[in-house]
Amino acid sequence: MTSQILRAKDVCALLNIAKPTFYKWVKEGRLPPGVRYGPNVVGWPREVIEKWIAEKTAAAPVSR
Repeated sequence: MTSQILRAKDVCALLNIAKPTFYKWVKEGRLPPGVRYGPNVVGWPREVIEKWIAEKTAAAPVSR
């Protein structure tokens, strides 16, 4: 089974954030690092991003 690889723009769309925010979060370690697939190709396996989202959602306090 092959995992879908998300590029930066795909992760931004999934998280509804701007690219500068995305790169800032990666640099700060708030997002998982990408996987280098070639000299100019970095991607994030979809399941890694989905797991990260699930962990953040589970840890988020419920506000009322």
